[in-house]
Amino acid sequence: MGKKDLQVFINAKKQNAVDEEKIDWEKHKDEWLQSLNEIYGQIESWLNDLEDSDVISFEYKNKEINEEHIGIYNANNMIIKIASEQILLEPIGTLLIGAKGRIDMKGKNGIIKFVLVPKQSGGPSIKVDIAVGDKPKPEEKKEEPEWVWKISTPPPAIKYIELDSDSFSDAVLEVIGG
Repeated sequence: MGKKDLQVFINAKKQNAVDEEKIDWEKHKDEWLQSLNEIYGQIESWLNDLEDSDVISFEYKNKEINEEHIGIYNANNMIIKIASEQILLEPIGTLLIGAKGRIDMKGKNGIIKFVLVPKQSGGPSIKVDIAVGDKPKPEEKKEEPEWVWKISTPPPAIKYIELDSDSFSDAVLEVIGG
């Protein structure tokens, strides 16, 4: 039984290596960085629409991120200054379970997490496939979902809240204590 189990293990590792080669990590990283630029642009638009937006300023600072398969790359932190208050939007990464990316918004009163998830998603979900025997499961054609930014509520009962100008404004008020 030992040699047979070792062969099954080797075959599984070999298949994982083949599956890894199918992923274009550079493209994945580029899509992630593009989604960061898009959400930062949207945030600037929402805040610049406010009256007295002259007390609001934006600054970007490089952050180095190191992720498995992708390696080390640079992404921008966004710093929002509203009068005497400061808010940091910090990208966490793109190789996450259940999301294509995450940004933490930090202020003096706490942290709010933004996640890049499929549009129809209302919260995290886990799918488990069980294989019987050593026969490979037939590959299913998966349609690429539309990815959108949402606010993630704290655990244990995590839910996703649609991100728009009002929900973002509420999040800002929460982290700065307004």
